[in-house]
Amino acid sequence: MAPLVAELHDQDLRDLSAYYASLPRQQSPATQDLQSAPDIVATGAPMRNIPPCGSCHGRLTAKLGVPWLDPQPRDYLKTQLEAFAHGTRRNDTSAQMRNIARNMTTEEIDASVDYYSGTR
Repeated sequence: MAPLVAELHDQDLRDLSAYYASLPRQQSPATQDLQSAPDIVATGAPMRNIPPCGSCHGRLTAKLGVPWLDPQPRDYLKTQLEAFAHGTRRNDTSAQMRNIARNMTTEEIDASVDYYSGTR
């Protein structure tokens, strides 16, 4: 992304931010009902220090400063969770996502990305 925005001025970045913030958000049908969510999404794994996804990410109006997870492309979500798990993505304050992703199993990562991408 850096090469694409390197030549933009502060006002350009503000304008782009305002534009993207104004776009309507769509929920994938899969995430409208937590009863159908996999355990790792709905309840987390407290014994391994994994909170439910929604406790941080929640709905768009529930949490500020944390990305809204749905709908996102499956490959993107999986790549990001794996990057957190391997420590190659480090933009999480206090390493909270790195610690969570590191404690998730491959099956839990797959279940969560399937749920948030609506591919399950």
